[in-house]
Amino acid sequence: MDKGYIAPQAALKKLRAAKGLGQTVYICGATGYGKTELVRQYLSRRRYRYISCAEDATGLLEMAEEVREETVQSAPAQGFRKEKEAQPRMVIVVDDMHLLKNAEGRRAVLSLAGRSDIWLILICRSPIPAWLMPLYIKGGFLVITEEDLRLGKKEISSYMESQRLPVTEEELAFVAERSQGNAYTVRHTALKMLEGMRPGPEMAEEIVEAFAAYLESHVMVQWDCDLLEFLMQVSVTDEFTLPLAEMITGNRHAPELLERAVETGNFLSCKDGTYRLRPELIRALRRRAAKEYSAQERADHAYNAGLYYEMQGQIVPALIMYEKCGNKERIRELLIRNARLNPGNGHYFELRRYYLQMEEKELEESPVLMAGMSMLYSLLMQEEESEYWYRKLEKFASSAKGGQKREAVSRLAYLDIALPHRGSADMIDIMKRMPALIFDRGMSLPEFSVTSNCPSTMNGGKDFCHWSREDRKLAATIGKLVERVLGRYGKGLVKVALGESLYEKGEDAYEVLTLLARAKLEAEGGGMTEIAFAAVGLQVRLDTLQGEIQTASAVLASFEKGVREQGAVQLLPNIGALKCRLALYQGDREAVSAWMAQAPDEDREFCIMERYRYLTKVRCYLSLGEYLKAQALLEKLRYYTEKCRRTYIRMEVSLLSAIAKYRTGGAWKEEFLSALKEACGYHFIRLISEEGAAAQELFAAAGKNLLEKEIPDKKWLSRLTEETGKVAVRYPVYLKGQLAKAPDFCEAALSVLRLQAEGKSVGKIAQELSMKEATVKYHAKENYRKLGVSGKADAVLAARNLGIL
Repeated sequence: MDKGYIAPQAALKKLRAAKGLGQTVYICGATGYGKTELVRQYLSRRRYRYISCAEDATGLLEMAEEVREETVQSAPAQGFRKEKEAQPRMVIVVDDMHLLKNAEGRRAVLSLAGRSDIWLILICRSPIPAWLMPLYIKGGFLVITEEDLRLGKKEISSYMESQRLPVTEEELAFVAERSQGNAYTVRHTALKMLEGMRPGPEMAEEIVEAFAAYLESHVMVQWDCDLLEFLMQVSVTDEFTLPLAEMITGNRHAPELLERAVETGNFLSCKDGTYRLRPELIRALRRRAAKEYSAQERADHAYNAGLYYEMQGQIVPALIMYEKCGNKERIRELLIRNARLNPGNGHYFELRRYYLQMEEKELEESPVLMAGMSMLYSLLMQEEESEYWYRKLEKFASSAKGGQKREAVSRLAYLDIALPHRGSADMIDIMKRMPALIFDRGMSLPEFSVTSNCPSTMNGGKDFCHWSREDRKLAATIGKLVERVLGRYGKGLVKVALGESLYEKGEDAYEVLTLLARAKLEAEGGGMTEIAFAAVGLQVRLDTLQGEIQTASAVLASFEKGVREQGAVQLLPNIGALKCRLALYQGDREAVSAWMAQAPDEDREFCIMERYRYLTKVRCYLSLGEYLKAQALLEKLRYYTEKCRRTYIRMEVSLLSAIAKYRTGGAWKEEFLSALKEACGYHFIRLISEEGAAAQELFAAAGKNLLEKEIPDKKWLSRLTEETGKVAVRYPVYLKGQLAKAPDFCEAALSVLRLQAEGKSVGKIAQELSMKEATVKYHAKENYRKLGVSGKADAVLAARNLGIL
């Protein structure tokens, strides 16, 4: 027994409550969470019967019978019922319940659980098994979960003190995070500290390895051989589905084995059909597999997993498995298959390591791989390397024959259109050459993406701002040519592009909606879902601009449902980003925080395909008051706009950067005026007006005189400032720094706010609340400051958006 044991308070509280009620207790949790120790410590001063199913499963039957006979013999006469009821309950602890497999033993437990004169404590590694579920549903016992058993920072600190081990706050936080409250890990940490080690990565790795060895030698040996064999084989992957498990193992009893695995211990979880093993158990299983299986057998398991992933179109995990088993030929075939996809559907950035590891001689044998390398380097913003592989492909095409030549020529045509670093300046001439180059020779373009899965065509795969100046003329003249060249990838493209151009310039909303609706129908009629997303994205922006944000949310939700049904999962990340932008307008802090938790990490790696999500993240940083983080990300985006000639994003970056710098006292005017002048050159309104209150701050700070001096088009400027003001009124909390919350307001301040919402004057509010008018004005002013607004109407609207009213 550990004399320094510190009981987890949540578990202890439940145990005490169950004792008072005489309620059966079910304690479950993985190895090392101190289930048995908790019970031993709690019962250390009273008599109880203990039996472990691991050591004496048959003894459970004998004990149940013995207890029954004792009760019969000691049963009081009718006249002594009160004395009998006052007698203390017998305490029985049944441990290692996950090993109780025979029907007789289970019936014995059920009979004990039904006794009012017994306080029964059941200890198990797994969640409640099916055979105990009826009793649980009837409310027959209380459950202490693994979450209740976790040791918190306070409890870990107390334990360290009991062992006379001083720890810093940083070390304590490290132990709490790495141990996840597991008592075994905390105890092992203390032992290592007694040996002179300090908490850190080196100690953590040593403890993890020791825990894996413990699981292998003390826990896994209790499992049935067929179950252990099955789990060793599937441990080649970190997570798996039932079909994948069947593919890896070739075992037709996989469903039964998975069911047994769940009942054997709390180390296997399942969500949406995907099973996940705990990391520490995966390590233990792989250790054991390395001893039990030959290198070839382990390679076969990885190959089977890779083959399954490949069949499901999951290229990244397939490559990981093929790399594990050393199958270079399958890796090459998969890289070629991925290179046939456009960057929106492919995994160029994620697989860059595999591409860059290939020898140049091997790449030169395949026109698809050469085209893929040219695209990859362009995505990595390495223009010279991209052009190097383009020239290699050109040289290959000049001497190749037959199918190889056709493949090379079509890939060159595709790169002429799609390479990010080349921009779109020569696109009209390129499009005009395409029919003679491709179609007249009986060829077609490879898979194409116009939008790169962004909700935009004018600012999607490439920037087409310069086309906006002659949008109607271009739509009428080269529109059909573009659609012919792109085929089904271009269905609906011309209409949605024209609609976007008109929207950005603030033209007739009815015409814009008509174009978007027709574009969506064309895209759905044999075209690409990404074009439909561009149309839906613009409709969402238009609805939001006009104050119909609930309609915008409903439109997006409906589209997302259809996308999931179609399996167009490549659109989901940017759909999530668009939903986050709506949450920012609504002041929904929880939704923004939830999105930020799964947003791409620009500090780990910067991928230009994530630009829409990065720009969303910048807005989140601004709303959270994290201006330095916003500026750091904006500088990376600015570099991208320079390398890939992205006019629209450059203006967007300048505007957002000006907002960040204004709020931190930096030099902001130059960037703000630069964004205004460039937007004015294209007659773009919405690029700026959609930023509402955040942009209005800059207009006010710059002053009317300076703006009119710097911006020659007074009519455009007047329209812009007027619309920006309207958006600011509709969404007063949008990008307003740290969003307010109800606890920020005292009851008096809330009362003032509520009465203002009812339209009452300062005098009437003072009278109703028995306050001085000066006090009412003070609370109102503080409310405005906390909500980031300047007047009563905006304060009421902001408070309603935040759910404060």
